[in-house]
Amino acid sequence: MTITLDPQVAQWAREVADHRQRSVSSVINAALRTALVHDSLSALIIDEQAELAAAYEDITLTQAAEDDDAHGTA
Repeated sequence: MTITLDPQVAQWAREVADHRQRSVSSVINAALRTALVHDSLSALIIDEQAELAAAYEDITLTQAAEDDDAHGTA
């Protein structure tokens, strides 16, 4: 596969590659992989009710542990 980069992007990739002592190809691959993973994660549907229920459960468990510590039970 051949990819043509904007001159500014190519310069950035060369500078990053030099700084990290890596090849330009590995820097571009890592950046593309990161962008694709970010996009994939951003596209995930979040169940807000499930998130709220999990957060409430975390708070309840934390409060119960604090109550146990305050009353000397473990």
